Amino acid sequence: MYKILLIEDDEMARKQLVKFIQKEGFEVLEAEDGCVGVSLFRSEKPHIVITDMKMPGMSGIEVIQTVKQISPDTDIILITAFGETDVAITALREGVLDYIKKPIDLRWLRTTLGRAKERLVMREGQILQPVILLVEDEELPRKRLARVLEKEKWKVIQAVDGEDAVKLFNLNKTDIVLTDIKMPKMNGLQALHQMRVMNGDFEAIVFTGYGDEDSAIQAMRDGAINFLKKPVDIEQLIVAIEKALEHQHVDRALKFRNRELELARQIIAQITAEQEVIINLHQSVIKQTLDFAKKLLDAIPMSLLVMRQDLTIVYVNKSLSHIIGSSPERVDVPLMEKMKNMGIKELSMEQLTKKVNNLYETPGSIEVIKTGDFSYLTLTLIKIVSEERDSYVLMAVRGERPDKA
Repeated sequence: MYKILLIEDDEMARKQLVKFIQKEGFEVLEAEDGCVGVSLFRSEKPHIVITDMKMPGMSGIEVIQTVKQISPDTDIILITAFGETDVAITALREGVLDYIKKPIDLRWLRTTLGRAKERLVMREGQILQPVILLVEDEELPRKRLARVLEKEKWKVIQAVDGEDAVKLFNLNKTDIVLTDIKMPKMNGLQALHQMRVMNGDFEAIVFTGYGDEDSAIQAMRDGAINFLKKPVDIEQLIVAIEKALEHQHVDRALKFRNRELELARQIIAQITAEQEVIINLHQSVIKQTLDFAKKLLDAIPMSLLVMRQDLTIVYVNKSLSHIIGSSPERVDVPLMEKMKNMGIKELSMEQLTKKVNNLYETPGSIEVIKTGDFSYLTLTLIKIVSEERDSYVLMAVRGERPDKA
């Protein structure tokens, strides 16, 4: 379980956030100010830090600077008040993952926590264990299904009826809900409706008996991804769950990428407001422009590298270097092996070389290499205007989660 350090001087707000973060599947350490937080960070080594901006004693910015000195790779989420957006964007440029405005929208916080978890999984090569809430009032079928699902390395939480399911859903981060429709106390449709009110970030599959077809159709209208007739065919169920997990992964990834693009837009807007780029062939201005370009590459929360036609690397931005753990000199087989931690699997040197050469033969084009079900490389030419007027390839890397073992 990943560990989060929450630094917040408002006790009531801190306690509420702790409950929410725990429900999202994290272990939480609490600190009432920056000094206590930094001390806990040194001793407990949490994976993620969430800190308020304004606190007595050590400020949130000072916490960020200290944490980054100790552990540059630790992801930090900043909590800001009204009017502190410029400071928050500056913090993003210094390596903060994201910021959340007060009053906190828990849906945005959930998305940000999901982004942080995704980065940890990619960096460490871990495999997330999906959580399935199985709702079935008949004991023997429920236990039989639970045993089968656990063999697939999925975590299963069992609920005996709709009311029990809602309580367990409220206490646990749930990815997939499998529920019968007809149950005592509260039926499956009512339970799913209450769950959606609490948190819509899950997929649902319903079980239907004879005569339940209308209820199954209503469940699909209400957001269920599939329905299966009882008695449930095990192979059909496993395929349905795998498809639901795939759909969920795509949906979450889209939310994460949209947020990253929005943050990139804010960062670039702030940087370009600070510095005007003047096209000038004097060497000092060329250096200034190159430094500005590197700023932009490092500020964008995507994995990027710049290389020559012979695949020697000119620059690797911070996002990519944190993942691969080095600053390689060229794109080669050892680098591709490291990139497998990002889900970049189906890629050969011959394929990459051909795409790079195509760019030089057709300036202005964009080449895309599909490297997995949800991963790809995007390549385009960029020019650095100097006496040599050199052309380079900008490669954007979009990875995916590792496959199940």
